[in-house]
Amino acid sequence: MNIFVWIFAIIALSFSALVGLRLSFKKETSNVLIGESLLTVVIGTLIVVISQKYNIAFADTIALALFICGVVGAFAFCKVIGGDNGNAKQPN
Repeated sequence: MNIFVWIFAIIALSFSALVGLRLSFKKETSNVLIGESLLTVVIGTLIVVISQKYNIAFADTIALALFICGVVGAFAFCKVIGGDNGNAKQPN
């Protein structure tokens, strides 16, 4: 991998991680979910980039597990926090 591509990837992922952290600490639930998903993608991509640079074979599996856990965690968070969203039937 070219050194300039390596540096650009690290800088871009660093800025994306900062944006994800900023969104994660906002008050709205949607911002927290977006920030959490962005951080999951950034950390997983960073693991893949580092594994390509240093030839770490098992890092791709760790990144895939992180991606899956991030999506499942976001869905679980939506289900628990979201509630029924007013779709429950009213008793007569």
